[in-house]
Amino acid sequence: MLRKSVFEVFTLLFAFFMIGCGDVNESGKDEKTNVVFAAPKSNVKISRETKQMIDAAVSDYFSNFNSEISDGQDGDDSYIITHDGKTMRFFMEKKGSPNKDGKYPLYITLHGGGGTASEINDDQWRQMFSYYKDSVENGIYIACRGITDTWDLHFQKDSYVLYDRLIKNMIANYNADPNRVYLLGFSAGGDGVYQILPRMADRFAAGNMSSGHPNGVKLINLANCPISIQVGVRDYYSRSAMRSVRAAEFEKTLTEYADALELPYEHRILVHVPAGHNYVDYDTSVKSQVLKNPTSFADKGEKMLDEFIAVLEKNENVQGYDDGDKISRMSYLQLTDDNFNREITNVVTRDNKLAVKKVNPDAVTYVSKFTRNPLPKKIVWDLETRPESQKSFYWLQADSSVNKGTIAAEINSKKNEIYVETEDVNGDFYILISPYMLDVSKPIQLVTPDGNFSTTVELSQELIKESLQDRGDPNLIYVAKIKCTAN
Repeated sequence: MLRKSVFEVFTLLFAFFMIGCGDVNESGKDEKTNVVFAAPKSNVKISRETKQMIDAAVSDYFSNFNSEISDGQDGDDSYIITHDGKTMRFFMEKKGSPNKDGKYPLYITLHGGGGTASEINDDQWRQMFSYYKDSVENGIYIACRGITDTWDLHFQKDSYVLYDRLIKNMIANYNADPNRVYLLGFSAGGDGVYQILPRMADRFAAGNMSSGHPNGVKLINLANCPISIQVGVRDYYSRSAMRSVRAAEFEKTLTEYADALELPYEHRILVHVPAGHNYVDYDTSVKSQVLKNPTSFADKGEKMLDEFIAVLEKNENVQGYDDGDKISRMSYLQLTDDNFNREITNVVTRDNKLAVKKVNPDAVTYVSKFTRNPLPKKIVWDLETRPESQKSFYWLQADSSVNKGTIAAEINSKKNEIYVETEDVNGDFYILISPYMLDVSKPIQLVTPDGNFSTTVELSQELIKESLQDRGDPNLIYVAKIKCTAN
């Protein structure tokens, strides 16, 4: 069971706040290959009948999959994904070789800009197509164009549906490995990662957020999805936004989640010194100076802002200095002025006694270490932090109208039981049963704070097809489900 009730933790923490699949070759043309999807790792014995039902559904799904991807505008080498009348443009390039199963990791990247003219956002999009790409040795590299030009261009309501469909199409037609899908973004793209990753954590193996603002998002859903958060120490943006401080605060938050719930919450927080909004997070050969203890900066960050401004005011001759919005200028100045950088560093290390260290900040290297576990034993689902279109999260399912409260659940395959706890959930939900989780031929024990219940399940061919259509991922096929009524 979970060591401490997840809801005790909320109180503590929030108090302070196969089939013929397509491939893409170097020229972008589709070519057929024969990729067989391996079943999730499991110690549970699967019956021949169950395996045959799953294999038949998988074969039918991929044999009849209709691609939603088409060529983009003439001359720009882009692609378009279209679903239900909504579109998203993206660039794509396959690099290197697949693994022994014929599959490639998939890197989805999000550009900066937002809140500006379309041509500026287009330029940022083109830059993102090369930004992280050199660090990818083997994989499919995609740069998505935000679907609007607003500041939140990467996380509009329709954005989530299109990311989901993009991943489905990459799995079906381009040999993407569903267990090695990664999300990376810079600036406005970092804003996007903050919002997308916790809402779609079951889709990704890991993510990297650089220079974005969390805008109040909670990361409780990232129990099984590692995240790298990067920010420049003087990248405040404004006195209310405190972008660098908000990033540093997640060190304490995620560590406390992990300790209290005995869940991974794998993360790294890199606060670059003396950087502002821009720094290198895309080079495998670089060693960057970052804070050893981001939490110490989070505690002192508000006071340090005025100290950084004082340094800026002393250096009126630095390129780009503007006596208007000093906090914004300090955040965005890209300086090679040795004296300015030295004084900023002194504020950090000498005046505030914050230790630094050298690390390689390459985002692709970090995320590539991780492979998704599609059926984690323990999950936490904050129902408010999900797209309206998403009905399932790992092996839990709830209608979109069930959008309040939290579910914590844990599988014990040896005892063939599931522990479930809820708080303030505003409707019924379901536990989706994979034959790789539990022995579906035996009674399943449901353990709750209100008592223990035993139930048997019947295999459903309809649910197998439904879950495959919904997720497009053979790892997320379910054969039965148990209805739960929230307290």
